[in-house]
Order: sequence, then structure tokens, then C-alpha cells
Amino acid sequence: MSPSDRFKPIQRIASQKERKAAAALGESLKQREAARQRLQQLQRFLAEYQADFASAARNGVSSNRVIEYQAFISNLEHAIREQQQVVAQFEQDCDSSKQQWRGRYTKSKAMENAVDRMKVKERKDEDRREQSEADDRAQRKR
Repeated sequence: MSPSDRFKPIQRIASQKERKAAAALGESLKQREAARQRLQQLQRFLAEYQADFASAARNGVSSNRVIEYQAFISNLEHAIREQQQVVAQFEQDCDSSKQQWRGRYTKSKAMENAVDRMKVKERKDEDRREQSEADDRAQRKR
């Protein structure tokens, strides 16, 4: 078994780990995007609700209705702050996943390059050996 053959299982494991890290990064990016979209929805809903409130206030609104609007707006603002924290957490998760993937990718590529270099060296050594054997045969014929 050649040295490159002995390293192939290690290379395969490194490659599998890199693919798993890439999949985890992809999932993390999807979750972050979903959290961002949810935040944007909440922000749009708040803006619409505030516009409705402003319109209703111009036309005259009862004090009970004002209190309801304010309570609901307060709840929306609280939900937005919480969603901003969720988005921030997903940002951190994405950064962590990206770093993990980069590390795995670097190791995988380094192992791939090492195996490739071993194969080139083995081919050269084999070519030299074959050439030497051919030279020996040619000298024996003389």
C-alpha cells in the first residue's frame, strides 16, 4: 500500500467533516435569513399600525382606544427588540459556523494537496524505477 493510499481514509474523513460544516453553515444562513425576514415583518407591521393610529387620532379616538393602541404598539416594540436579539444570535451562529467551515475547508484542502503531492512523487518514483529496469534490460541484451 502506497503512502498516498494510507492517507486516503484521512483525506476522506477531512472531506466529510468539511461537507458537514458547509451544510451546517447553509442551515445557519437559512435560519438567520428567516429571523431577519420575521424582524422586517414586525417592523412593517409596527409602521402600518402606527400609521393607522395616527390616522385614527386625527379623526378623533376615545381614550380607551388610545390606551389599546399604545399597549399594542408597546407589545410590538417589545417583540421587535426580542427579534433583534434573535437575529443577533443567529449572526453570531453564522460567524461561528463560517469559521468552523473555513477551518475544515483548509484542513481538507491541505490533506488533498498532500495526497496529490504524494501521488506525484510516487508516479515519479515509479517512472524512475521503470526507466532503471528498462536500462538494466537494455544493458543485459548487449
